[in-house]
Amino acid sequence: NQMGQKEAVTLKIGKEKPIEMNFSPEKYTGKKNQIVYEGSKVSSSLMPITVQKSTPGFMFASANWQFSTEELPTEEVGDFLNVSRKYFLVTRAKKEVVLKPLAEGAQVQVGDEVEVHISLRSKSPVGYVHLRDPRGAGFEPVDATSKHKWDLGLYWYEEIRDSGINFFFEQLPQGEYNFRYRVRAATAGVFKVSPATVQPMYAPEFAAYSSGLKLIIKQ
Repeated sequence: NQMGQKEAVTLKIGKEKPIEMNFSPEKYTGKKNQIVYEGSKVSSSLMPITVQKSTPGFMFASANWQFSTEELPTEEVGDFLNVSRKYFLVTRAKKEVVLKPLAEGAQVQVGDEVEVHISLRSKSPVGYVHLRDPRGAGFEPVDATSKHKWDLGLYWYEEIRDSGINFFFEQLPQGEYNFRYRVRAATAGVFKVSPATVQPMYAPEFAAYSSGLKLIIKQ
């Protein structure tokens, strides 16, 4: 008879006044069972969030936040997983290849080769992980072939797409893993490169991202 029972829950959101929610079996409330805080009201004062149920049975609740900004993140963010990314200009001196670090707003020339270094860190073994690294619109991949790879005691699939590169890991052991690939500056302009992101495909709440970067390609 669980479907015929009234459900009642109390939400306590930070220092806000407690919110009572009641669900009657005779009344459909649809998709309106949400508490939304917008703009400047979203802050640490809304933590912690507690859910107390005064009636029998189970109840599921979730909390999430969404944001949109034109500014690129200046630092990496993550806890369970972490990802960082660095760019290097590939130059050649005699028979040696030299990598010159590229900072925010650095300039390269059309035709220059740039090497991307990605460091992926995991505090614990995790399965089915997706690492995505967007590519600046003015760059093209040097290697355009998607393939399976095995290195560092790790097996993954590397997928090259128009907008970036994807790494798929069936199993990601605990530790730190470094990846590198190259792109070539193809079109002059000022380009923003979105942060690299990583998340377990079945636990997206553990997502992490790197800092973003703006690069200038000169003709």
